[in-house]
Amino acid sequence: MTEPGTQPAVQPLLASATRAVRALRDLGDPLPDGVTARLAGLTTVGDIEDLLRPFVLVEVRLDEYAAAISSPGTAPPELVQHGWRSFLVRIENPHRIEAELAGQTPGVLGVLDHHSHAARTVLPDTVDSVPRIEKAWLQARLAPPAALSGLEVEYRVLSVYSRDAGRRTGALTFAAAVQETPGSLTRSPLALAGRRTMLDTRDTAATFEFDCAPAREIRLDVREPDGASSMAAVTVRDAQGRSYPSTAMRLAPDMFFHEHVYRATGEVLRLPEGDYEISARRGPEYRETRRDVRVEAGTDAVELRLDRWVDPAAHGYYSGDPHIHAGGCSHYNVPSEGVTPETMIRHVRGEGLWLGSVLTWGPCYYHQKQFFSGESISPPALLENPAMQHAQGMTWEPRPTDRDGESLLRYDVEVSGFPSSHSGHVILLGLTDQDYPGTALIEDWPSWNLPIMRWGRAQNALVGYAHCGLGLAVGTDELPNHVVPGFHSIGSNEIIVDVPLGAADFQAGAEVAPAAELNVWYHLLNVGFRTLMLGETDYPCIYDDGPGVGRTYVRLPSPPQGPRALEAWIAGLRDGASYFGDGRSHVFDLAVDGEVGREQRRASPGPVRVTATVAAWLPPDLPPAPEPGRPAYSAPVGWHLERARIGAGRTVLLELVVNGVAVAAQELVADGAEHEVGFDVTLERSSWVALRILHSVHTQPIFVEAGGRPIRASRRSAQWLHDSVDALWAAKSGFIRPGERGEARAAYDAAQAVYLGLRDECEAE
Repeated sequence: MTEPGTQPAVQPLLASATRAVRALRDLGDPLPDGVTARLAGLTTVGDIEDLLRPFVLVEVRLDEYAAAISSPGTAPPELVQHGWRSFLVRIENPHRIEAELAGQTPGVLGVLDHHSHAARTVLPDTVDSVPRIEKAWLQARLAPPAALSGLEVEYRVLSVYSRDAGRRTGALTFAAAVQETPGSLTRSPLALAGRRTMLDTRDTAATFEFDCAPAREIRLDVREPDGASSMAAVTVRDAQGRSYPSTAMRLAPDMFFHEHVYRATGEVLRLPEGDYEISARRGPEYRETRRDVRVEAGTDAVELRLDRWVDPAAHGYYSGDPHIHAGGCSHYNVPSEGVTPETMIRHVRGEGLWLGSVLTWGPCYYHQKQFFSGESISPPALLENPAMQHAQGMTWEPRPTDRDGESLLRYDVEVSGFPSSHSGHVILLGLTDQDYPGTALIEDWPSWNLPIMRWGRAQNALVGYAHCGLGLAVGTDELPNHVVPGFHSIGSNEIIVDVPLGAADFQAGAEVAPAAELNVWYHLLNVGFRTLMLGETDYPCIYDDGPGVGRTYVRLPSPPQGPRALEAWIAGLRDGASYFGDGRSHVFDLAVDGEVGREQRRASPGPVRVTATVAAWLPPDLPPAPEPGRPAYSAPVGWHLERARIGAGRTVLLELVVNGVAVAAQELVADGAEHEVGFDVTLERSSWVALRILHSVHTQPIFVEAGGRPIRASRRSAQWLHDSVDALWAAKSGFIRPGERGEARAAYDAAQAVYLGLRDECEAE
């Protein structure tokens, strides 16, 4: 209660109460109509308090030190399993402290960002903590605003989630985060408030005997258009936009950083009775399907019919994501150090990928490297730790599907978090040995990349660079451009040294701005190198959405299957047709004068006809504007076909690229249909030819050598590459160990000598 002799002001209290009542309505737990109608006409503090008291679950009182002491209110503590109930919270603040209020429940605090290579949940992720997981069944969160206004009494709304059914004892606590003076650089105000609560000898929690109504077990019938069973990404939302099951209460294979979960035909979700929107997709080759579902007595199954708009495999093209992770970044990092192949295969299948390269890297390296076998695998999508998952209430049985065999994993290595990472993060695909010779620890590896690239090449691995555009943006979207970058980050830095020395095969992107990613590639192609470009995701580091946000499609004579599936896919990359992008547009059978081979010869320069089959799909209507402060689509400047949309229609621009320059273009309707396209162009010299829809798809080039001359398309490209080696040395040489620096300088000089020789051979400026 307030201090004797004082009364809170009526109008501020009424305004606070009215906001809270509206929030209850918006969260799907409105007060009875009569209560809401009476509230607007009340004129005394006592009447307002008396009217709302039956709906207050928790009374919170702040003392003079901002310690929040909670006690039960009079609202019945009735919850629903796997669902949310919302209640009023009354905050008594006699000292008029201004603070941020947070609701807390033991064991589940959501996600903590440690500003390192990992985010983790407070929910323990280890066998030894199964009893703690079992007890972490209750979640609470306050509806905004979190800031207390300094009124003596005000109301807030608390939403409470129960994982379990039946009667359970649980506690709710609150913390008031006050801005400290001086501020702490190591502890946030909320962390300091939590410490004050932890050190308080008083019982600050409100303890309840909750009565939790059971949810219903809903079996999902996921079907391909042909009726086959499969795995899909399934998102369940209520009218308030909350996703189910609660993200903070998830354990692998359900990720706390996803809104969706991956479920196969016959697998289940538990949902409380109510109305939901359930959507399903299986990567960008499918249109998202949505249906409204009322869960009530008798509801035990929901059919989810997938809507596929394109099937690249029918044209002989098979998708892969060469860069995903099972540990680090958004995955659990400590103590179980990531997830297992049984979880990763579920994610790869749910996104409709044929291949997923799971790369072991610095975080979790010593744990995750146990899954390396030197072979492609397709494990069952089991629950990886039944003891933990049973304690978490995950009692559903995994089910096989008709499409399981189409997706495989291959464990390999990303050299990230290693001594050479400053030179760019190296991807090694198809290794037979994952331990660099003479090393026992990460710290023993070389401090620059060329020795690692040569070691990978000696194993016949495909070696290249991840997230190629990071640190290579130069403030222009021009392609190609001749601005030398600062090489300040972890993009494909040392590739400009490794390629001329015959030690790098590819760079990978489709993640950030195309100009930053494609510029190095275009310059290398312009002086005659056959460097590949791949689409990747770097899941869940650059993208949390799922594997295959960026992907690579390779034409093969048969599907990649069995232990050597990745090797077959790599062989197709090296010698055959492929394209990369966001999977929302596709270019099949790129040909020059009807020939689809990557290497072609002509007696002399002259006219050619470039043809292909192109398909793209955009929804007929523009997407809604993003919420304030949030980027459109996946990233501020990343790859997404929506960024290629012309105006408000469904057309996009397909461009013919010759030696890095767009020389012709056609508008294409992104209606999902396959369109036969053709361009007539005159090649003035030996050239490389490709098709692109910027921000969505780009083919590997066809190399046309005319009159016996190699491709030497641009002196400026050769000079840019030469000058960029100098800039790279200035930015990165200080990170190379002194004992290795002499060899590195000699390699950099050798690369520059190659570029000078190529510059002298070039036919055009």
